[in-house]
Amino acid sequence: KIKKIINLLKNPINPMKIAPLLLLIILTACSERPAKLTTRDYVTVGKMMDTVKTPYVLDVQNGDKRVVFVGCEHVYDDTTHPQFKKMEMLFQALKPEIAFNEGGQVNKKYASKSSAIMANGETGMLKFCADKAGIQMLNGDLQDSLEFKTMLKKVPREQLYLYFVVERIIGPYAMGAYREKTFDENVQQKIKKWFVDEGFPLAKNEQDLAYFKRLYKKYLGKDFNYTGKEYRVEDFDLEDFDYINDNCKFCAIGRISKEVRDSVLLSKIDNALNKYDRVFVTFGHGHALAVELALREIVRRKR
Repeated sequence: KIKKIINLLKNPINPMKIAPLLLLIILTACSERPAKLTTRDYVTVGKMMDTVKTPYVLDVQNGDKRVVFVGCEHVYDDTTHPQFKKMEMLFQALKPEIAFNEGGQVNKKYASKSSAIMANGETGMLKFCADKAGIQMLNGDLQDSLEFKTMLKKVPREQLYLYFVVERIIGPYAMGAYREKTFDENVQQKIKKWFVDEGFPLAKNEQDLAYFKRLYKKYLGKDFNYTGKEYRVEDFDLEDFDYINDNCKFCAIGRISKEVRDSVLLSKIDNALNKYDRVFVTFGHGHALAVELALREIVRRKR
């Protein structure tokens, strides 16, 4: 572009013809790429998690722009847990114009707070509040089909599938979720809905609980005997898949997944602030700790 300007200046020409090109060069020279957002790595987050109280609330404001991010525990079986009352109070105080949840788009309407919590924890509670306020609650996560494609470029298929089934089905069940059906029925149903239907590459003979058990034996070296009735560490240990641990293969996969999802969430919040002034978010408190510094940077941006 500079050479083109020099050539143009060597020859007599109407200055108005080169004005747009000059302006383009000036704007290009003056523009700066946005700085990389500051996030905490998940090993650091893991060391912090036991030192903070939940819900871990981020309340960030800059002029009219305000984001309240409630970092929750994933509680499904205790409707009296104090985080739900705290969520409701913060929601009512903020009067958000839009909300973001963890774990996918939720279209169901809940008849009561207790039914919402029992069905979907803090996400159900947020959906109840959003419907009552007449605002949208949108998925703050990456769409499953896109996340699978993204993560399969980083992690071998079998290992990724094993990790995701534990994180999204087995782990929550162990903590009290999805108890409306038997363990086997729940796992089978959700493998079909959350993996097969969303395009995770599974052959016909891989679309059942038996395949998951084969992978568990292959990579963990022990049988998977958990049935939802008895949680024994010798048969199934969530610590083998807990992203805050820094010395296990599947923990590292979890950290990669969390970092990808955090970048998507921050982008969605950033874009929402271009249109809305008040944004409400509920995610796990590990995510809140990871994105805390980045969230402050986003809210402070000039718009």
